[in-house]
Amino acid sequence: MGTTVIRGIILKEMPKGETSKQIIVLAKGLGKIWITARGARKQKSKLLTGTQLFCYGDFQVYESKKYYYVEQIDLLESFFEIRLDISKFTQAVYLLDFVEKTTMMGIEHDDILLLLLKTLQVLSKGKSNPELVSRIFEMKFLQLTGFMPDLTEKCAICGKEAQYFSAVVGGMVCQEHKNRSKKLSAGAKNALSFVFSQPIKNAFQFSVSEEVNRELYKILEEYIAVHIHAPLQTRNFGKKLNFNKNSQ
Repeated sequence: MGTTVIRGIILKEMPKGETSKQIIVLAKGLGKIWITARGARKQKSKLLTGTQLFCYGDFQVYESKKYYYVEQIDLLESFFEIRLDISKFTQAVYLLDFVEKTTMMGIEHDDILLLLLKTLQVLSKGKSNPELVSRIFEMKFLQLTGFMPDLTEKCAICGKEAQYFSAVVGGMVCQEHKNRSKKLSAGAKNALSFVFSQPIKNAFQFSVSEEVNRELYKILEEYIAVHIHAPLQTRNFGKKLNFNKNSQ
């Protein structure tokens, strides 16, 4: 029974028995996998630190009866700074939930792993608006998974000049076919176009007004609901926290 090293990010952690833990890791070359960490919930366990949410590292594991068991973890990044800021933390939790619910077990998702890693790095060390960071992640995710909307200025239905964005159609539509679609502001369209045109490492290098940020939130919320069929209650967690603070 040999050991192997798996590099990845922890998406989810769950208790197992009295002292152990199970973690879901998005792993390079493997996709989403389950790993059992025996005794990881003990205070003196060498696995305690490296088996928490967000942790990115090399997991030395052995496989038994098709299950992975971790023996040692070389932690590369813990993203500790994220835990110190409630806005960053809520967005980071949403990102992990998004990836965990939209990726399949045992199927390679190295491009999504790279996107998630870069996004967590920006959240952890950058000064960007955490909500905008999540919107950029969503845009790049849609692009990487083949769900990117068509932003050409021609109606996706009839080819006429288009000014409205339709989540259902998956792109721009004209006045005649707008139905319940909303007019897309220049700021929102520029933001979408910029992110889709840039590699992951450059996609976060811009800012928008709060008004455009809110517009992107609504546009992407509807688009994801139509094209990505996954329950994502954590997307609104940050807004609920802010509402509760303001109402006290």
